[in-house]
Amino acid sequence: MSRLHAGVCSSMTASAVEKLRVSGILNVVDFVTADLDVLATKSGVAYRELAAIRRALINEHAAPVVAGCSLFDVAVATTSIVSLGSRALDAMLEGGILTSEITEVVTDRSGVSDALVMNAVCAVVTTMSKNVVFIDMSNRFDVTHLATMLASQPDVHVESALKRVRVVKCFDVLTLLSKLSILCEAPGLSNDSFYSSVKLIVISGIVDCIIPSLSRMHNNAGCGYVAQLVHQLRLLTTDFCFAVLLCNSDAHLTVLKNATSARATPVGRLWCSVPATRLDVVDITRGINESCDTENCVTNARVKVTLSTSNRLPLGHCVELEINEHGLFT
Repeated sequence: MSRLHAGVCSSMTASAVEKLRVSGILNVVDFVTADLDVLATKSGVAYRELAAIRRALINEHAAPVVAGCSLFDVAVATTSIVSLGSRALDAMLEGGILTSEITEVVTDRSGVSDALVMNAVCAVVTTMSKNVVFIDMSNRFDVTHLATMLASQPDVHVESALKRVRVVKCFDVLTLLSKLSILCEAPGLSNDSFYSSVKLIVISGIVDCIIPSLSRMHNNAGCGYVAQLVHQLRLLTTDFCFAVLLCNSDAHLTVLKNATSARATPVGRLWCSVPATRLDVVDITRGINESCDTENCVTNARVKVTLSTSNRLPLGHCVELEINEHGLFT
């Protein structure tokens, strides 16, 4: 705690500081916790002056009093909802994904299943007119496909919309941590106006490219990297109000070698606790076509999205979505 010094108030003179020091009062905690009657007798400083000094120290060092309603107002003001590009899916999530949460989309890595992430990107750059940072760790991002999706929507200027998406390539955990650190610093330090309008951060392929290599480290050292990664992601969601959307394959639990039964590594178990919301996406197009007549088969792809993890919504809710030839939800 801070040491006592002259000038805190008119009563805190150099002679008063010296008298208090001789009496064993060296810092603010010592002074505030002392009995003023005893201290006045012991130090020779008048009681009224000690009371004035105490009020000044409490005003300077005490924690501010914040009402619960004020904290709630701040949370409401800084939290926004990001649409995923489908009314049915947004309704299941009570509006969409939140900027204060980490959301994970678990797919089978088919082009159809990845449509959820691409529709979310389209919704942010068109409906919200906000920017997106897409960190591609699986090397699967296709700008031509995104341009086709944007061109199929009415009243959308494709070139302007594409400028709202910034793609970053990285393929190891240290580079990823560096990129996330830059994102944490960019809004305040960068002259690039792009970062001031960022609303969504998409990271594709953490589980596919990073978690397996971390799981093979000795002495569970990979858990330390995951902990640092989670810290950066939490910082982006809570302090900078970004929505973080992770896209991973359905093999998100790396199985231990030489195990008699399938069980996850410590890194895999740690990763399972990271997302606040997890959506499982399954391609059901083939199953529907096999169960119908040849003449009545659907031409558009269909996916089933199930809410498997959430800290604010009941689990198990699902919705079936149809995807047109451009990759957009219908």
